[in-house]
Amino acid sequence: MSTVFRVIRTLELLDHETVPHYWLTVYATDRGVVPLSAFVEVYIEVQDVNDNAPQTSEPVYYPSVMENSPKDVSIIQIEALDPDTNSSDKLTYKITSGNPQGFFSINPKTGESSG
Repeated sequence: MSTVFRVIRTLELLDHETVPHYWLTVYATDRGVVPLSAFVEVYIEVQDVNDNAPQTSEPVYYPSVMENSPKDVSIIQIEALDPDTNSSDKLTYKITSGNPQGFFSINPKTGESSG
């Protein structure tokens, strides 16, 4: 009895968000006078990597706030989604510009902004 190993290789880039898994059927056939064969099912899971940027529900937000509003008044809740599996619960939020006086804050976990 001889054992021959064959390798399944990818020929194109795989994307978890497009197709998360593949079922392959592999046949092995001998070269006998009366060929005999066997088959096996192969389940391939495409593991997700962080290859997509988070997306906000709106490209630009236009909230308003009344002048003389009290401290810590809620202004807006920023909503974002990361298409990568299990990444949306890991999103963090931070104001990176336009707030030199420190009048505004954002909750790093929820995206809620206040002033």
